[in-house]
This record gives sequence, structure tokens and C-alpha cells, in this order.
Amino acid sequence: MKRSRQVTWDQVRVGLVLIFAITVLSVGVFLIGRMGNVFGERYHVVTLMSSAAGLVAGAPVQVAGQSAGQVDRIEFIEPQERPETGETVAVWLALNVEIRRQVRADSRARVRTQGLLGDRLIDIAPGSADADVLTDGDTLASAPALSYQELLGQAADAVDGLTRLSSDLADVTEGLLAGEGTAGQLLVDAELYEELVALGGNLNAVLGPIAAGEGMLGRLLKEEELYERLTATASGLDSLTSALVAGEGTLGRLLSSDSLYRALATVAERSDSLVVALRSGEGSMGQMLTDEALYEELLKTLVDLNALLDDLRADPRRFIPPVRVF
Repeated sequence: MKRSRQVTWDQVRVGLVLIFAITVLSVGVFLIGRMGNVFGERYHVVTLMSSAAGLVAGAPVQVAGQSAGQVDRIEFIEPQERPETGETVAVWLALNVEIRRQVRADSRARVRTQGLLGDRLIDIAPGSADADVLTDGDTLASAPALSYQELLGQAADAVDGLTRLSSDLADVTEGLLAGEGTAGQLLVDAELYEELVALGGNLNAVLGPIAAGEGMLGRLLKEEELYERLTATASGLDSLTSALVAGEGTLGRLLSSDSLYRALATVAERSDSLVVALRSGEGSMGQMLTDEALYEELLKTLVDLNALLDDLRADPRRFIPPVRVF
């Protein structure tokens, strides 16, 4: 008969260590699964996206930044089955049932990154109370993902712009220090500086007496009597203007009444009619203006009358008839 082997203390210690390690591993798996909700009950929704770059199965899913599940699988959409909006990838999400009431018809799923260079994940914006709750197999709308490549490209463009600006500023500064342009001359030309100082002194010499009330400009600035006179003049002009606008006086009536305008218009119309009649030869005056024969006769009459007057002045007795009494 074969004798049984005796268990040594070293074997017992190895067994105890293995049992402890298995227990710690089990507790760790349980706690990790509880923290990640791995063993919780879940339901599935699908979201359609144009690109799932950097997203893998098992990636975390968050609702308003809180853990809510994970990406179950990522599938291509057949070309003939793609929607009109052009999405090419179907991403299936396994969500915890505890957050079912947060994911609704107006929720939006967006691919984002944990930090600047972290892993990609799905973040879902909670829906409103008026929208329907999504159930297993429903489609969750997606929102465009923020492209860090585009962001980095824009940052690179901004850096290039800053570099060019820095280079331009260096060129401008170098030109100023070299005395180029007006600003450069102001910086390096000592003669121009002295002229500016002299100009400042002259201005002080001119403005000093004015500020002290000397001269005409100084009196305009200092004397209150002149100010009061100007104020009175302005007040008088204002009163005169008000009276004219109100139609007071002859000038006011000329400005405000239209009777003078109508009278002048009537006179102008009659004068125009008179001028037209004179040009057409109507009446004596018209005949005098247009009839050359009448003009010549009048001229001849005037010549004869002048000759008669000359004779009368030369010998007035000749024109006195003799007087006989008997």
C-alpha cells in the first residue's frame, strides 16, 4: 500500500498566496466593472456620422460629461443605403439604462477628444423634456465633430501671421533707427529736434500774452464786457429773426405775406403783355417802335421844330405880328 505524501508548509503558503491573489483580482474586476458600469443592463442606439476618425469599439460614451456606456461597434453604411445628408459610418452605442431618460430625440452625439491629445470618445448632449425618449434600436442624431487638424492648421496660420508681423515690425524699427522717413528723422535728426524745441518756445511766447489778456486776442479771451456785448448782439439778432419770422414790420410782411408776391407777379405779367404788344406794333407806342416811316416823320418834325426854335431865339420880333389900333 502506497503512503500519501505529507503537505509541506511551503505548499500551504503557495496555496494561500494564490487564493489571496485570486480574491484581490476578483474584487478588482468587480470594482472596475462597477465603476465603468460594465456589468449593468444596457440598451443600444445608433448614430450616423460622416467620419469616425480615431474612434474605436469600446471607446467611452458620456452624457453631459458623465460616463454612460461605451461604443459597441462601428460599421460602414453601404453606398446605396446612405442617407441624403451623406453619412458613411454607423456607430452603435451601448448605453446604461439608468440614463435612458436623458437621451431623447433632440439629443446630439459628437465625437470629441479627452484633452488635446487624448483618446476619442462620444459625448451626448441631454435632450429636452418635450422630446421623446429614445428606445433600443432608435437613431441618435449627430453633430459635426471638432477637427483638431483644422484647429492646428488655423493655429499654424496664426503663427505664420505673427511671424510675418514680427518681421515687418523689425524692418520698420530698423528703418526708424536708420532715420528713414519723417518718424525716423524725428528720432535721429538733432537739428529737427532743436527746431521743434524752438517752435515750442515761440508758441509759448505767443500764447503767454494771450493767456495774460494782452492784445486783441487776449482781450477777447479775458474781457467780460466784450462777451456781454456779443451776447447782447446775438440776442438782438435772435429777436430780429423772430420778428421777421412772425411777419412783424414791413420786412416781416415781405417775408411772410404772399400778397406782395402776387402783386409783383401781376405786374410782371402785365409788363410782359405790354412788351409783347409793343413788339407787335400795337398802339402809338408800338407804331413808334416798329414803323420806320413814322419814325422818320417824327425825326423830320423834330428837326423842323429845332430849326423853328433856333429862328425864334435869333429874331423873336419877326414872329410878333404888327399891332394896329385904327
